[in-house]
Amino acid sequence: MRLHHSARNLAVSWGGQALFLVTNLVALGIFGRQMPEGANTVMAVFTSLLATLSLAELGIGSAIIYALYEPLAKHDTEKIRSLMRLFRRAYICIGIGIFLVGCVLLPFLQELFDGDVGISLFDLRLYFICYLVNSSISYFFSYKGALIQADQQKYILALYQYGFQVLMNIAQIIVLLLTQSFLLFLVCQVASTFLQNLFIYLRANRMYPYLLGRSEIQPIDPPTLATIKKNVAALVMHKLAYVISTPASTLIISMGIPLSVNPTAAASYGYYYTTIALSLTRVMDQIFDAIVASVGNLAVTESSARQLEVFKTAFFVNAFAYTVTAVPLLCVFNLFVSELWVGPNYVLPVPVTALVVALYFLKGMRSAGLSFTNAYGLYWFTRWKAVLETAVLLVLSLTLVHFFEIAGVLAAGIITTVCVSAIYEGVMLFRHGLKTSSRGYFVSFALYTLLACGLAVAACGLTALIPLSGIAGFLVKGICGLLIAAGGFIVPFCRSREFAECVAMAHRLMTSVRARRQ
Repeated sequence: MRLHHSARNLAVSWGGQALFLVTNLVALGIFGRQMPEGANTVMAVFTSLLATLSLAELGIGSAIIYALYEPLAKHDTEKIRSLMRLFRRAYICIGIGIFLVGCVLLPFLQELFDGDVGISLFDLRLYFICYLVNSSISYFFSYKGALIQADQQKYILALYQYGFQVLMNIAQIIVLLLTQSFLLFLVCQVASTFLQNLFIYLRANRMYPYLLGRSEIQPIDPPTLATIKKNVAALVMHKLAYVISTPASTLIISMGIPLSVNPTAAASYGYYYTTIALSLTRVMDQIFDAIVASVGNLAVTESSARQLEVFKTAFFVNAFAYTVTAVPLLCVFNLFVSELWVGPNYVLPVPVTALVVALYFLKGMRSAGLSFTNAYGLYWFTRWKAVLETAVLLVLSLTLVHFFEIAGVLAAGIITTVCVSAIYEGVMLFRHGLKTSSRGYFVSFALYTLLACGLAVAACGLTALIPLSGIAGFLVKGICGLLIAAGGFIVPFCRSREFAECVAMAHRLMTSVRARRQ
């Protein structure tokens, strides 16, 4: 049953993400070509700033989702109602808080840009209000989606989220082609966020009618409330680390590199390159997001030995997925950006592009470990990692950006990811979750990384010999990179237990699908 839930969640999430990715790339490509450079920079900076304001969420959602696993498994509806009431109150306060903090920032928006972006202060504030409303309104409805996710029904969320986001992208494309209006572009975004969260809210009410019951809701029992408070306290630190890791990097670039020196630096890295990298990350994350609730159930019902076997298989899939996406991405990244998407003005130098892909791969290699950490609720044990990660990344980024610009910020991210995040997370997961030595995990991490580097060098060397450009060059080089990465990864591990278990799971899943069709 856990495999079935995970597979269904994954299939719907991947399908929705694929449609969203295609329509989003088209919308952003049109935006990049038709809108002035100032609008591109504003979009990158405001997106990062609102992601920074999301720190107000404090990790409450993750802590309550973890607390919902046990009452859902035991069908304890009274405890679920108590937790959801706490969730609702917290998220309403957060939504209001984000909006008020954003209003306080309105007079200081011009300070975020080192130079003139060519947009009036009135319009700048109007655009920011759209971003602010889009960020804050989601909190008034989205909390009920957490119950659906914790109940291993994430595919339902994916249907609503990606359905409305695809419609949003289509509407944005029409708006850009007909009006070239940045304001209407943002209005489409706000409408999509409101409608998708409203529909999820109404669907949750139909799925769990006891949430609407008029009987008195009991207070949360002290042990559960203490656990939530403890996890939230730890997740505050994790949330801070996330804010520093990606959104703040764009802000550092936009403020550290004068527009007169490199007017497209923030837009190139801050939105276009990171949009592609983050879109691929979201696609890959569907694998692990789809299994988090199942892993939470696994931790309650299976032995430690079985949990370790499942983790090793998940980590194998993790490494394979990021290798077969990072290698072809490196082969065609600049070609896609310059010839097929937003144009040559936004292309980064090859070494910087390689750093973008390296950071994508190394962050992605932590996905399996983070999924198990979340499922086990180990937030408290990894809280100091977040503090150390934030401090190291911030110091390195602020230092290196003045010497190496974008490359310095990317290098800071890579150093922090490898030397702080991956090591700390691995040790804590194995010590407090899987309860065994982490040595084998780090050996596997190093082997998978070295193999990916070798395959990337080989693929880039071979595809560079292909004298094609445009769509033909993108397709041929991308397919060649994909085949080299997939073949080069499978051959060394085709006799491993992890590979055999993946084949067995695929066989069981196909058998289950055929049986349901009959």
